Formats: sequence, C-alpha cells, structure tokens
Amino acid sequence: MGQKLFTSGEFAKFCNTTKDTLFHYDDINLLKPAKIAPNSYRYYSANQAFLFDMISLLKEVGLSLEEIKIYMDNRDAKTFLSMLKEKDKKIHQEIERLKRLRSLLKNTMNITLDSFNVEIDKITFTHKEEEYFIVTQGPKTPDDKAVFSAISQHVNYCNKHNFYYTFSLGEIISAEHIQDKTFQTTYFCTKINRKVNNKQLLIKPAGLYAIKYIRGSYDDLIKAYAQFVEELDNMNYNVIGALYEEDMLNYLSETDFNYYLMRIEARIL
Repeated sequence: MGQKLFTSGEFAKFCNTTKDTLFHYDDINLLKPAKIAPNSYRYYSANQAFLFDMISLLKEVGLSLEEIKIYMDNRDAKTFLSMLKEKDKKIHQEIERLKRLRSLLKNTMNITLDSFNVEIDKITFTHKEEEYFIVTQGPKTPDDKAVFSAISQHVNYCNKHNFYYTFSLGEIISAEHIQDKTFQTTYFCTKINRKVNNKQLLIKPAGLYAIKYIRGSYDDLIKAYAQFVEELDNMNYNVIGALYEEDMLNYLSETDFNYYLMRIEARIL
C-alpha cells in the first residue's frame, strides 16, 4: 500500500502554515511536493512534515532560506553540529545584547521615576561611593558645531563598546574651569555600573557631595554652575575637584527644551 498523501491545504493545516508558504518553498526548490497531479495539484507525504519542521527550526535560530537550502542539499552530522555551534554563539550574543538593553531601560525608568520626587533648586548633602564614567574630551571652543561633534564622538564610542547604563548624558567641569569661572565642558560623560579597564574611564571619588536639581535648558547650565558654587561658598563649603552634571529629563521625555531636569553634584569639604 502506498504512503498516504495530503493535499497542500491539508498539509499546510497539519504543519500550521499556509499554502502560499508551501508554494514558495516549492518555487525555490526547498521543499518539493511528493507528487504533482496532472491537474497541477500538489500532494505531500507525512514524512515531509519532519522536513518542514526542520526548516522551521532552522529559520527560528536565524538561518535564511538560502542557507537552509544549502544545508539540506549537503547535510551531515558534522555540518549540522558546526552550524548549531555557530548559531548558539550568535544567540548567546543576542541574549547578552538584550540583557544590556533591558538593564538600560530599567535604569532609565528608575531615573525618570526619581525625577518626579526631587526638590528643585534646593541643595542637599549625601555621602556617595565611587562612581564610574566613560568620558570624551569636551570641545576646545564652545561653538555648536564643536559641541555636536564631541557629543557625536562620545555616543558612537559608547555604542561601539556597549557602554550604556542609562539614556542620560552628562558633562564634567574640571577644577581648572571652576576656578577660571568659564565652566567650560571638560568631558562629556556616560555613567556605567562597574569599573572597567578602558582608557576613557574616569572614576568619580567617594565622599560627601552637594547635590542640586535644576530646571532649564542646556544654555542655562553655566549660570547654574556659578550659582551652585557661590551658594556652597556662602555655606562655607569648598568644592573639591570637578562639577558633575547628569540629565534626568531631557529631549527624550520633554518637548520643551527649557523644561529639562538636570542634577548638579560636587564633592565638598
């Protein structure tokens, strides 16, 4: 007795697919019908369901139909194992990428939630542990083109090396530029969650920090820095080292650039 054959509709239903998919696989010689009747109807055997399952599995792990066809035309155990190892490596890389992305989203959500509860224009004090930043040298001149170029360079570097902890961008003002009252950007920075071996790593030292949240645009920052330092001086505190600025709410969440929320910090004595 010959093997029972199924119409393309029956076979498609059995494999949870569509007739169009079966016709496409036929056209590219990936899965040919077991029989084509004189009336051009296609018929498939039960055994071909296993081949269809294999095609679906290989698609699921990321192979293109062209790659699947090459494998099926030349399949053997060693080739199969080699292919699975390569795909396992790529899947692992994708899992790690998604983990980083989820961490990035969660950290940014936490910052956004924190922003709802801060007091604006009030200085508070807290002891902080070491923090770590990836930094890029700020522009020599503060014109828009130079600033954009430096930020672009920083973002590209962080993307290339997966150095994103949040979507926030910040800047660091060196002690030199605090003293000369220019408050020129020394570095653009991105906070990361651990110490890494990288030439662009900057360690923010532990210590007592003064913190102030401000609303405004980036154009207001120099004035805000000067006022922050003056207020600390009036409170008999000395700024030790650099000023640190981090965006809390920026263009990603606010349409009005005059309503950004930024945090300014300085280690004090």
